[in-house]
Amino acid sequence: MLDHAYECFPCFPRDVITLRTNKLDTCDGRYVDITPEIWDKVIEWLETAQVARRTLPDGQPALSEVDRHDSSTDDKITIKVVLPSREIQNTEISRDTQVDKFIADLSQTLGEHPSSIMAFFGVILLRDDRSIRSYDIRNGDTIKLKVMPLIKKPVIYLYSPSDIDVSVKLSLIPEWSLSVIYPVVAIEDNGQRLEWNVRTHQDGSLTEHNSRLDVSYLFWEAKANLETFPLSPAFKPQPVDTFNPITSNLDDKDSVVIPVGKVAVYLDKSLKALGLHTEARISFITCPDVVTRICMLSKGIRKEHLGDWANAQMQAEKDVWWWVDVVGVDPVRAGDVTLFRVLEWGGTEVFN
Repeated sequence: MLDHAYECFPCFPRDVITLRTNKLDTCDGRYVDITPEIWDKVIEWLETAQVARRTLPDGQPALSEVDRHDSSTDDKITIKVVLPSREIQNTEISRDTQVDKFIADLSQTLGEHPSSIMAFFGVILLRDDRSIRSYDIRNGDTIKLKVMPLIKKPVIYLYSPSDIDVSVKLSLIPEWSLSVIYPVVAIEDNGQRLEWNVRTHQDGSLTEHNSRLDVSYLFWEAKANLETFPLSPAFKPQPVDTFNPITSNLDDKDSVVIPVGKVAVYLDKSLKALGLHTEARISFITCPDVVTRICMLSKGIRKEHLGDWANAQMQAEKDVWWWVDVVGVDPVRAGDVTLFRVLEWGGTEVFN
């Protein structure tokens, strides 16, 4: 719990942070410190705790305050940078460096475009147009880097037994905004809602009414609105019926771990078992008579961490048809050409 407090309030030295409560019967309504000695005894009785900065006797500064003060006016400082891979590297940097320059320099190491990288000081998302000094980042402090979540290449296919006019409305939760769409139509509600009006054809192609474009599918991508809804350890959980890739995670019990070289073959077999045709298995999928919506979550596993994923490696050896029950699809109806089917398949990388 204290580690969580240190992460949320990086400007407070570890020596002076304490947890307090006034919710125990013995508190008589007054706030008292929760010491490490009594934590295990009171934790089951508490729903909330107050994070406070305690004052040392006789006004003495905490040791970490002295250490930090010595470097607070220095032009150059050494900070810890936590990479998305969780590796930590020490970096010397000028406190007057702009955040965008700091990110651009590190992006070359990460092999990512600077626009896709976010830097956090505790739970604070660092803005590109501000300097390191403006956040009071000092010698020995830690900055965490994250790669911005993207919902990548969701494609919507519409299949109907006859030519019909269809309105396709797409809306996102506030944490996400549309970044790419095709065919291009008006986007409303701060980039979170659009409507395509198309005519379906029996060969699977579509005609978008406004542009008169003939296309094979409808395409969209989205990015996270992290300045408004920052990623943080205290991120509010979503309702059970709401899927939000920002807060999604993978673990040993709900995943498969397979070598990179075998991903394409395994994915093709799995999506075929879910009733997706060949073209759709190369892109992404959703539907009206039959609805098949699939969002694939993925993350890289370092070789030295494979021991934590023993079950997921065994599940990769199972017949791929077990995904039919996991996803909850009816492959027979999904492949029934007499029904009006909408198929959508998308994916995002998980960094939690």
